[in-house]
Amino acid sequence: MGRPAIQLNLKHTIAELKRHLQRARTPVEQRRTHVIWLLATGKPRAEVEAITGYSLPSVLDAIHRYNVNGLEGLRDERAENQGAPPLLTDAELLLLAQTIRHDFKQGKVWRGADVVQWAQTTLGKPLRSQRAYELLSAIGFSLQVPRPRHSKSSDAAQADFKKTRSQPLWKRLETLLATQA
Repeated sequence: MGRPAIQLNLKHTIAELKRHLQRARTPVEQRRTHVIWLLATGKPRAEVEAITGYSLPSVLDAIHRYNVNGLEGLRDERAENQGAPPLLTDAELLLLAQTIRHDFKQGKVWRGADVVQWAQTTLGKPLRSQRAYELLSAIGFSLQVPRPRHSKSSDAAQADFKKTRSQPLWKRLETLLATQA
């Protein structure tokens, strides 16, 4: 089975490609431009793969990007990706913080489920519980739960254990040396 046939449609001269290669701002853009420049100078695809360290799909991707969008298609677009928009706007987050702090002063402690319900009823926005805990953390609240205790534990038994447990080695040596002196 042969390799996929994608032909490079040159839109720039070799000198323009070399100039763009030298001025590339990111390593990804530089490598993609290098692939196109090498192909434009007449190197076979297998040699371009060996020189650049790119796999066949990556070389074909660079060719496709160049054929569709020219030099702009070779840019690394991850830098411009701002990610998903925030779950709540600044005003909504402030309202949530004020509501939680008001309730906290009156003795009510908010849980993640409370934040989910508040977001649904007040703002009409669906929210998952993990995001609710992230919002609580962003507001300045942390998870406050007591350490787990065994149901059969006894404070008296724990105190007796602490009193009768063996001393550390350095403490025993100190005691032995004090008695011999």
